[in-house]
Amino acid sequence: MKRYKEVLKEAEASLSISGQETRIASILLEEMFGLTLSQLMIHENESMPQADYDYLMEVIDRVNENEPYQYVLGEAYFYDTYFKVTSDTLIPRPETEELVYYVLKNESDHGLQVADIGTGTGAIGLTLARTWKNNKVTVTDISSEALSVAKENGVNLGVEVTYKQGDLLTPLKESGCQFDVLISNPPYVSEDETHLMTPSVLEYEPHQALFADDDGLALYKKMILTLDDVLTKGGRVYFEIGYAQGAPLLEFVKDIKQISNPVIIKDINEQDRILHFTWGEDDD
Repeated sequence: MKRYKEVLKEAEASLSISGQETRIASILLEEMFGLTLSQLMIHENESMPQADYDYLMEVIDRVNENEPYQYVLGEAYFYDTYFKVTSDTLIPRPETEELVYYVLKNESDHGLQVADIGTGTGAIGLTLARTWKNNKVTVTDISSEALSVAKENGVNLGVEVTYKQGDLLTPLKESGCQFDVLISNPPYVSEDETHLMTPSVLEYEPHQALFADDDGLALYKKMILTLDDVLTKGGRVYFEIGYAQGAPLLEFVKDIKQISNPVIIKDINEQDRILHFTWGEDDD
């Protein structure tokens, strides 16, 4: 049997040869066996059980074929916990955690009606619902398969939200409920940007949840033009956006009289990440 430090080096070398990120090796050791880097240092000269070694190398082989390790393990870490992921859902990204932080920073917990559009795994809506005590969260998705994953995550996390299937704001309109806060991380990748994406994303993640027409802006525009059907006066909107979409979205909303105080928030890498604005105040 091989020692842990030898296994880590072997896994990193295998990933490197296949063009994968070598850090995945240590991530897998932690997520599969609970071994943090500090624990690996403590136990580095101990022998790894053969069954654990075989399992790790099986996962490494799949990752070397471009399959995201989150899909192999069936879960992805987001914010402060793990969410089930399947090929029907996007893998939650760290950038989306920044959207959650920003919403929590700006919104009170006093019985607001909040909607998460295109929820996927439920990462945004369920995380917010876990944090709040009084706000009511509704999550939607056009994909029944994705919504089933979100429901399972809700059960696993012990969180109660309302689940609705449908395209963008349609299920909210059909509910007849008016919302105070609307959040969405919709498909926003332009087909022209496929060359910037890794093979693992293009080969394994659902394209329906990735790509949008009009340089990736189509779904934002569609939602913005129908906000009056679902938002209360003074309601707040938070959209996660692509790095090149801040300027064109500000240009699009500048002449919409119901929109006030539109701002673009940059992420930790100084890339445009969030479009935030208030709805309806100009009617006063």
